[in-house]
Amino acid sequence: MITIKTNIPGFTQSMLNKIEKLRDRETMLRPIATELIPLMTERIHQNGEDKDNQAIGTYSKGYLKFRQKNKRNADPKIIVSLTRQLENDWSVIATEKGYGIGFLNSFNLQKARWVEAVKHSKIFQLSASELQYAKDRITEIAHATLNQ
Repeated sequence: MITIKTNIPGFTQSMLNKIEKLRDRETMLRPIATELIPLMTERIHQNGEDKDNQAIGTYSKGYLKFRQKNKRNADPKIIVSLTRQLENDWSVIATEKGYGIGFLNSFNLQKARWVEAVKHSKIFQLSASELQYAKDRITEIAHATLNQ
């Protein structure tokens, strides 16, 4: 008589637990959304670029003088920032499907929509490189979780 012992039940349960962890919004989506905020802030509020990494535009001479009076630099590229309220309000927001990036203050959301409408440009959406970053991080987190 031959006796065979396996760890299949334990292994199966371990894998099911890991897969369940991957379904947890806190494990996957929240950290990635949190990591994307500084990337988007750099693109929009430092580099002055829309989601296609194109310049948002340039400030008029009159508005540029106004910005300088408010202790902002003389760079004419639009960086969608005067008081820093908009970029300081970026937040990870819970949604029905997981997490996203948005504004806690509805007035800042209105400002963001207004800038996109005036500039005819999608600014506050993920760029291709930001989306790729998110996909890469999902892969990294999945591998790390499954290999625990």
